[in-house]
Amino acid sequence: MKLLAHNRILTALSLLVLLLPVAPAYACSGCDEPVIVDATEAYDRSIRDERDDVEGLWGIYIDWQPVQDAGKRYRMAVVKNNYGVYEGTDYLGVVTCDQPGCNRGEVKLLLQKTDDEKKFYATLLVTDFEGGYGIAVLGPHERTGREDSMLDLSALRYKGAQLTYGMVRVMGG
Repeated sequence: MKLLAHNRILTALSLLVLLLPVAPAYACSGCDEPVIVDATEAYDRSIRDERDDVEGLWGIYIDWQPVQDAGKRYRMAVVKNNYGVYEGTDYLGVVTCDQPGCNRGEVKLLLQKTDDEKKFYATLLVTDFEGGYGIAVLGPHERTGREDSMLDLSALRYKGAQLTYGMVRVMGG
């Protein structure tokens, strides 16, 4: 009888170990506060010369439509994820602004590479536990024409709402 119970426990633990790697990258079990990283370091890394195309300092206006009062403005540094948070995420968007409504150093955007170097699986964190999901596409902004000056987030969805804007690279850093 004890052997049977012991085998059931081992089986349950084995299944748990197998399932943990497929947990969403944004999951933060027991988090009461947003994940914060060093905003000054993220800013400095976002404007260095030898950065990847998606890395940089970005301006974003978050507006979930048809929700009318959800608009927020952020300045965000997108950098490689070597902060030891959100395992499986290639790049983090870190809030760098100090204005009211901003939480400096908060991780707001998670990007994972796809087979296409201009497309990323994206999660825009709305709360610590929920986010808007979809594909982000790196491309030219109509005003600048530069190939990497816009990160289109309009494919992201959250609770049936669509994100209406993307992120525009802040020129001159």
